[in-house]
Amino acid sequence: MIKRIVLANALVLILVCAMAQNRTLTPSAQKEIQETLNKAKEMEASGDFNSAISLYTKSATTYWVNGNPTEAKNIFLRAITLSQSIGNKNALKILYTNIAMINVDQENYPEAIDYFEKCLAINRQQNRKTEIASTLINIANAKKDSDQPKQALKAAEEANGIAREVNDPKLLRNTYSLLSEIYEALGDANKSAEYFSLYTAFSRKIQRDEVTKKEAKAKEMVSQAQSQLSEIMTQKEITEEELKAKKQALETVSDSLALIEQITKEQQMEIDLLSKEKALQDATIKNQRLIRNIFVVIILAVIGIVGVLTHYYLQKKRSNEKLENQNREIAQQKDLIEAKSNELMTAINQIEKQNRDITSSINYAQRIQEALLPTYDMIVSIINEAFILFQPREIVSGDFYWFNGYKGGNTVNTKANRHFIQIPTLPDSRSGFLIAAVDCTGHGVPGAFMSMIGLNLLDTIARSGITRPDLMLNEMHRYVRYLLKQENTDSRDGMDMAICHITNNGQTIEFAGAKNPLYYINNGTLMQIKGDPVPIGGLQKEEKREFTLHTINIDTSTSFYIFSDGYIDQFGGDEGKKFSSKQFKELLLQIHEQPMIHQQEILETELEKWKGTDYYAIDDVLVIGFKLSGQPINL
Repeated sequence: MIKRIVLANALVLILVCAMAQNRTLTPSAQKEIQETLNKAKEMEASGDFNSAISLYTKSATTYWVNGNPTEAKNIFLRAITLSQSIGNKNALKILYTNIAMINVDQENYPEAIDYFEKCLAINRQQNRKTEIASTLINIANAKKDSDQPKQALKAAEEANGIAREVNDPKLLRNTYSLLSEIYEALGDANKSAEYFSLYTAFSRKIQRDEVTKKEAKAKEMVSQAQSQLSEIMTQKEITEEELKAKKQALETVSDSLALIEQITKEQQMEIDLLSKEKALQDATIKNQRLIRNIFVVIILAVIGIVGVLTHYYLQKKRSNEKLENQNREIAQQKDLIEAKSNELMTAINQIEKQNRDITSSINYAQRIQEALLPTYDMIVSIINEAFILFQPREIVSGDFYWFNGYKGGNTVNTKANRHFIQIPTLPDSRSGFLIAAVDCTGHGVPGAFMSMIGLNLLDTIARSGITRPDLMLNEMHRYVRYLLKQENTDSRDGMDMAICHITNNGQTIEFAGAKNPLYYINNGTLMQIKGDPVPIGGLQKEEKREFTLHTINIDTSTSFYIFSDGYIDQFGGDEGKKFSSKQFKELLLQIHEQPMIHQQEILETELEKWKGTDYYAIDDVLVIGFKLSGQPINL
C-alpha cells in the first residue's frame, strides 16, 4: 500500500514541476529575435517579400510562445501587409489564424472570430475542404467560449458534414468532441452524451488504426528481410552449381590433354620404327634419294607433332587462366553474398531482440500491475460467493478491479477483516466493504498507466475517510482533472466506473456509477441501475460534477454484477455483431442460481464461443459478480 501512495505522490511532483517552467526570454534569445527582424527588414527593402514574410513570422512566433502576445501581434500584422501586397493567400491563411489564436488566448473573441472568418473565406475560394472544416471548428470554439452556443452549433455542424464527406477520422473526432460541448452548453444532455460517445469511439478507432499500421509495417520489414535472404540463398546455390560445372569442364580438358600425350608417345614409337625400317631400306637399296625423302617425311612429321602439342599446350594454358579468373570471381561473389547474408541476419536478430526487449518490459509491467491489484482471497474471505472475470486484451490492461474493507479507528482486528484499512476519523461502529469495476480510456500500456492512477486514487480517497460511492466518484473526478491538467489542455482521458458499498453487515448496498451500471437479480427478476451519463475526468462544462447515490436494502438472496463494456461490445457470432447488453442480461438470468465460480466458467466459455476463430478481442474484459444472502455478515 505504501508503494501505491509513493507512486501517486511522485506523479503529482512531476506535474507540479512541469507547471513551473520559466517562459521569460533570455538575453541570447532576445538578441536572436532582433537579428531575425533586422534580416527581415533587409529582405523587405531588397524586394524579397516572401523571405521577409517568413522571417517576420518566425520572430512573431517566438514572441508568442514566450508570453509576449502584443509584440507577436504587431509583427504578424506587418507580415499580413506584405502578403496582401503580393497576393500570397497561403501565407495570409496562416497569419490570420495565428492572430486569431492570440486573440482567443486574450479572450478577445469578436476579433478572433473576424480573423478566423478571413481565413475561412480564402479556404472557400481554394475549395480546401479539410482546411475549411478545421477553420469552422476554430470559429465554433470561439463562438462557444463567447456564449454564442447557437451560432457555434451552426459552424460545428457544417464542419462535421465536411468531415463526414472527406471521411477524415481525426477531423470527425474533433467535431464530435466540439458538438458534445456545444449541446452541453445548450442544456441538451442526451445529445451531448451521444456525441461524446462518438468522440470516444473515434478516439479508440484512431488508436487501433495506428497500432495496426505499426504492426503491419513491422511485419512488412520482416517479410522483406526474409525475401531478400531467400533470394541471396537461391543465388548462392546457383553460383555453387556454376562453379561445380566449371570444375567438371576443367577435369574434362585435363583428361583430353592426357589422352593427347598418350597418342603422341604412341606416334613417336611408330616414327622410330619407321626410321629403322627406312634405315634398313637405305642399307638395302642404298638409294640416297629415297633416304633424303624419308628424312624429309620424318622432319615434317616431327614438325606437325610439335605443332599439335604446342597448340594443345597453349589451349590448356588459356583454359587454366580463364578458369582461375572465374574461380576468383565466384569467390568474390560468394564473399559478397555471405556479407549480405550476415547483414540481413544481423538486422533480423536486432528486430527480434527489440521485440523481445519490448515484450519483456511489458511482461514486467504486467507483474507490477498484478501485484497492485487486490487478491481474490480477500473478497471471498468476506463474501463467500464471488468471482472476478478479468481478461486483458493485451499483456497489461486499461480495465482494473479494486476492493477493500474499512473499519473505525479503534476496532479490534479479526481473522476475516485483518486486511481492512483503519480510518481513525470514523466511529468504532462504522465498517464496510467497497468493490469497484473500472474501465480507463484506452487499453494496453496507455490504459495501464491510467489504471495505476485509478488504483492509487481509490486507496487515497478511502483512507481519507470518504466511503460513500457518490462522494468517492466526485473526488476521483476532481483528482483526475487536476493530475492530467484538463482545466488547461484538451485532454479527454478518464475512466468509466461502477462502485458498490456493502454496509449494515451486508444488508444494505450503496451504488454510484460513472456511465457504468449495476445489474442485480432477485427472485428471478433482473433489475438495472444506470450510472450517471458522464465519465470521471475528461470534458466538463458544468460548474461542479456530482454523481448520484442509489441505496438497495437486501432481505433475500440477491446476485450483483458490475462490469466494463468489453464483454457486451465484443464482436462475434454468425453475423459479426456485438454480444449486446440484452444478450448479456439473458445469460445472467440463465446462470444466476449456480455457484459464482461456475458462473465465471460459463461466462468465459460463452465469450470464447461467441468470438470463435474469426474475431479477436477488441477490448479488455472485466466482470465482477457476488451474491448476498440477506443474512448478516461479519464486516
